[in-house]
Amino acid sequence: MKLKILAYIGAWLAALVATDPTLGYWALAYMFPLGLFAFFFPDDRQQAGWTVLFGVAAIYVVHAIFYFRAKTTRSVLIFLGVLIALLVCNVAGCRPMLHLH
Repeated sequence: MKLKILAYIGAWLAALVATDPTLGYWALAYMFPLGLFAFFFPDDRQQAGWTVLFGVAAIYVVHAIFYFRAKTTRSVLIFLGVLIALLVCNVAGCRPMLHLH
């Protein structure tokens, strides 16, 4: 379980640092999930409000529930791979919003 937690936290920290290597936007870290929405709907970035933020955050919460309930090593690795894919899309969506591309 300790390794699962470390892998989960490590993936999130790596994604946050990849989004803003200067660490200048850490005050906006709570808005990080909006990057996933911006990745799939780049033209609607300015339309994303609290409902979208909570909706996308819910995706991560549901994923975390499945990830931490996974019992086999194979299922943990699959869910970790899904998390990494989500975070890569999230980083790709955040960078244009922060004008870091």
